[in-house]
Amino acid sequence: MKENIELFQIFPTPVLSIKYKEDISEETKYIENLKYTLQKDNNNFRSTDSYLFKHEPLKKIKNFCGESLNKYTEKILNSKQRLLITQCWHNKNPPGAKHHGHSHPNSIVSGVFYFKIGDKLPPIQFAKPNQNAISLTPVKYNLINAETFLLPCVSGELLLFPSSLIHGVPINRSEETRYSLSFN
Repeated sequence: MKENIELFQIFPTPVLSIKYKEDISEETKYIENLKYTLQKDNNNFRSTDSYLFKHEPLKKIKNFCGESLNKYTEKILNSKQRLLITQCWHNKNPPGAKHHGHSHPNSIVSGVFYFKIGDKLPPIQFAKPNQNAISLTPVKYNLINAETFLLPCVSGELLLFPSSLIHGVPINRSEETRYSLSFN
């Protein structure tokens, strides 16, 4: 006898990954030499300039992110409205650094472009926005019952996601430095 059960997954959270196909070695050298400010709470560094897409050496990355943002709004959000990238900054996470869970409340879509990331460096961590105060202990975690989700990325990858989605970076336990560019 066939069960009469149907699962509806309503209000999904769209996180889009797009790979940049060009070489980023020149842009990586450029961002490594930016001026940074230590974020004492997390031991990570943030570029002192929050408008990096005004820098000529990042023009190709800016264009790629803008085109990708248009794809996200058209194909995922199904809107003809255009979003503009306002702020853009760079994060440097050396060994021992982390980035606390946070969201970007004055924005619609946020993005992260990875200059240096790999298997040994911590991935981005997303958290369920409405974590249950009372919950059951799952026998096995899945996309429905998990409270957090680690998304491994590669250098040259761009992630776009709703700005309200809580995200952060676990402690960097490697010997390498993680480099990522963020924007709203």
